[in-house]
Amino acid sequence: MQRRVKSPSRLAVSWPALLAAAGSWGLSLLTTAALVAVGWLGHSTHWTFGLGGTHGGGHGAHGQAATAEPRDGQPGGHGQPEGQADGSVRFTSRDALERTGIELVPVEQRAMVSEVVVNGVVAYDERRIAQLSTRVPGSIWRVERHLGDHVRKGDVLLVIDSQDVGQAKADFLNALVVHESRREQLAILEEVRGAVMGRQLREARAALRESRNHLVNAEQSLVNLGFDVSIADYEPLDDEARAARIRTIGLPAGVVAGLDADRLTSNLLPLYAPFDGVVVGREAVVGEVVEAAKPIFEVADVSTMMLVLNVSKEDAARVAIGQPVRFRPDGSADEYESVITWISTEVNEETRTLQVRAEVRNVPEPVAAVGGLRANTYGSGRIEVERRGTAVVVPKQSVQWDGSRWVVFVPAGDAVFMPRAVQPGVQQGDLVEIVAVAADGPPLTEVVAAGSHVLKSQVLLERMERGEL
Repeated sequence: MQRRVKSPSRLAVSWPALLAAAGSWGLSLLTTAALVAVGWLGHSTHWTFGLGGTHGGGHGAHGQAATAEPRDGQPGGHGQPEGQADGSVRFTSRDALERTGIELVPVEQRAMVSEVVVNGVVAYDERRIAQLSTRVPGSIWRVERHLGDHVRKGDVLLVIDSQDVGQAKADFLNALVVHESRREQLAILEEVRGAVMGRQLREARAALRESRNHLVNAEQSLVNLGFDVSIADYEPLDDEARAARIRTIGLPAGVVAGLDADRLTSNLLPLYAPFDGVVVGREAVVGEVVEAAKPIFEVADVSTMMLVLNVSKEDAARVAIGQPVRFRPDGSADEYESVITWISTEVNEETRTLQVRAEVRNVPEPVAAVGGLRANTYGSGRIEVERRGTAVVVPKQSVQWDGSRWVVFVPAGDAVFMPRAVQPGVQQGDLVEIVAVAADGPPLTEVVAAGSHVLKSQVLLERMERGEL
C-alpha cells in the first residue's frame, strides 16, 4: 500500500527565511545607531575624537593614549578663535591671531561729510536761451551771424525783406500827414470862431482826435515789429527827411554801408540778439522765404549753465534748497561747485527719481569763451546733506551687526578682543562716524578693521551654542 505525503500549506512561514530577514533588519538598525554615535562624538569633539599627536589615534611608546595637541592652541586644532562667556573672543596663540589676517587701526578724528551721489546732465539755463523768429513773413535779405558766433545784446543777426514792414512804415507816415492836416484845419477854424458854426468846430476837434488815434496805432505797429519809433522825432521833419529816416530805421551803419540809400527798399526788418550769448542754432539762408513765428536763430547765454540732477526716491527727503553740490562731467577731471536752487514738486513717472537743479558759473565773460561745461554732457554729482566739524571715525568694515546692535572690536589684552556697542552716524566713503559708545569696556583708541567679520562670526557661534539665538 502506497503512503501519500501531505504537502505543507502555502501560508506556512519558512523559518530560515524569517531568520535571514530579521538578521538584515538588525544589521541596518545597528549600522544606523553606530553612525548616530559617531556623529554625536564627532560634534562634541570638533571631529578630533580627542586624539592628537602624529599617530592618528594610536598609542605612545609606553602604551598610553597620546593626548590631543590642539594646533595653533585652539580647541579642535583648526586655528579658530574661541568665544568667551563675557562676549570677548580669545586667541590662545599669536600664530593663530596672525593667520586670521586681523588688523588694528587707530581711531581718527576728522571732519565728516554725508553726501548723496546722483547722476545728472548739463543743460542751458531756460531763462537765458531764446529761439528767435520774425513777426511777419518775408524772405531773408542778409545774414549777419553764424553758428558759434558770440553776440552782444542788440546785435543784428539777420535782415528780413517783408512787404508787411513797408506797409506799416507807409501807414505811419500817412497817419502823421493826416494828423497834421486835421490839426491845421482846427487851428484855422479857431481863428474865425465867430464866422463859423459851432457844429463845424466840434467836427474838426473830433476829426483831430481820430487822426491822433490812427497815428498812435501806426506808431505802435512799428514798435511791435521791433523798431524804435517816436512820433515826436518825425513831426519836425519834412516828407523827404521822414522817408529817408524810416527807410533804414533799425539797421546799423555797417549793414547799409556801400548801398545806395535812394534805391534801398523800405521793407527791411532786422532781427536782434536779446542778450549776450552764443549762436547755438541757425536755420537761415539768404533768399529763403520764412514764415512768421518760425524759429530761425537760437541764442544761449552760456556764462551760466544748469545742472539737472536725479535723486533717488530713498534720498529725496534728505535734499534741500541751498545744499552744496559738486559735479564732475564724464571724461573730465574738473569739478564744479554750486548749490541747489530748485527742487521739483513731483517724482518722474518713468525714472521714479526726484529732479533738482543747480546753477553753475561757466565762464567769467560770456563773449570771451564758451567755458568748460557744455549742454547735454552727462556726469555725476555729490550733494552735501550733512557736515560734522570734528567726528570720531573708524573704517566702515570695522562696524559689524551682531544680531542686536552695532559693535566694533577693540583689543582687551594679549590676543583678546572685546566687542563695544556703538552708534554709527555719518558715512563718507570707507569711513563711518561713531556718534556714541557704550560706557563699559576697553578704551576706543584702536579697532579691528580687516578680519572683524571673523570675530563677529565667532560671537554669533558662541551665542548659538548657548541657545541665545
